[in-house]
Amino acid sequence: MSDIRHSLLRRDALSAAKEVLYHLDIYFSSQLQSGPLPIVDKGPVELLEEFVFQVPKDRGAQPKEQSKDSVRQIIFSSLFSPQGNKADDSRMSLLGKLVSMAVAVCRVPVLECAASWLQRTPVVYCVRLARALVDDYCCLVPGSVQTLKQIFSASPRFCCQFITSVTALYDLSSDDLIPPLDLLEMIASWIFEDPRVLQVLMTLQLHLTEKNLYGRLGLILFDHVVPLVEEINRLADELNPLNASQEIELSLDRLAQALQVAMASGALLCTRDDLRTLCSRLPHNNLLQLVISGPVPQSPHATLPPGFYPHIHTPPLGYGAVPAHPAAHPALPTHPGHTFISGVTFPFRPIR
Repeated sequence: MSDIRHSLLRRDALSAAKEVLYHLDIYFSSQLQSGPLPIVDKGPVELLEEFVFQVPKDRGAQPKEQSKDSVRQIIFSSLFSPQGNKADDSRMSLLGKLVSMAVAVCRVPVLECAASWLQRTPVVYCVRLARALVDDYCCLVPGSVQTLKQIFSASPRFCCQFITSVTALYDLSSDDLIPPLDLLEMIASWIFEDPRVLQVLMTLQLHLTEKNLYGRLGLILFDHVVPLVEEINRLADELNPLNASQEIELSLDRLAQALQVAMASGALLCTRDDLRTLCSRLPHNNLLQLVISGPVPQSPHATLPPGFYPHIHTPPLGYGAVPAHPAAHPALPTHPGHTFISGVTFPFRPIR
């Protein structure tokens, strides 16, 4: 490496940087032939910092594309793995520009390398890369978020790692750390397109809830059910003097059917007790009582525990028990005759 360094000292900055990458290509390719896990020596790292990142001067060069994925990953890691020195600022600045350009031109090999880098790099550096991408595609140019959105089909792995980094970046501790609406809408669209991304969704629960984006994911929050039930209760009181019992009964039947489907599919994020308390204000309805009361003890089912509606008793991971709303609207009239009997012997068959 010392001979290479002396020859590089006689070159200009751009030529020296290209020559370093050329020698590193040869160096790592030869190491890969001797073993599957080559060791990165201190010499190549020092050459990168001196001739690519120009410590303490700011100078850099675009990494040369490699034909082998393994060589590309090693060189990418050597270029951009933080070393805890002055070169890290230049290293991160160049990385942000490189990944941003890779997003713009949908350069999959670079995005895959960036995904590996995000997966094994300390979070303090990952959030810097996430911040650079958010600034480029969600803040600087209106509408450019569509470019970032479209890379999901090209590199889902990078998108998953990007979501994780965004989650670490936006902790709502200040006004600057509140995620942009365009960013949240894009993440919601990714999750809708590929539910496997849900493994990191729960960490974004607070942000998506505040922006009312959970509805796009096919989930129903209890706070969304409350105004619906209150509106039905208000209309029932208005129609009651008009002898519109059939219309009221039909509305309550439709409500019961909707709640049953939501509970059976696991889309309703609340407990059954919350629904009992909320719906106790409504006029009596046999179907609604059946749905809210729940199943009675029965013989064990092949796939479901006895007496269990899927997903309804316990909210999904990341959701606490939703408090009931008996005192939220004290002015609403109640209907004493509407009582839910948990032990009533209705036949129960889970919806498939």
